[in-house]
Amino acid sequence: MSELSAAKRAEYRVGAVQRQQQAEQRRLRHLARAQEVAGAAASLLRATYHATEVILFGSTAQPARFHERSDVDLIAWGMDERAYVRAVADVNGLDSYMFVDLVRGEEASPCLLAVVAEEGKAL
Repeated sequence: MSELSAAKRAEYRVGAVQRQQQAEQRRLRHLARAQEVAGAAASLLRATYHATEVILFGSTAQPARFHERSDVDLIAWGMDERAYVRAVADVNGLDSYMFVDLVRGEEASPCLLAVVAEEGKAL
């Protein structure tokens, strides 16, 4: 087995650092996009579906946990349950690359409500 020269090892280290920096830049761009979609979704839910409160939770609300496959998790209160499916379709139509997981607050489990209370951010 051949050993790598010090110069080759240094070259690989530089490449690894560059790849890590590029991945972090992609993650931050994806986070910014997710936050924009969350804001637009909150506005849409209030204006069209009369949501009285919209809270962002999950990894988009906790940027240190956000990763390239993260989505937007929202919980909203005050929407008519008959309009829920249309609301889900509308918020997911805001950005074809960003999935929005929408929960009606009135139907959320106590466990989920505890998570939202702990880490959620009102929009």
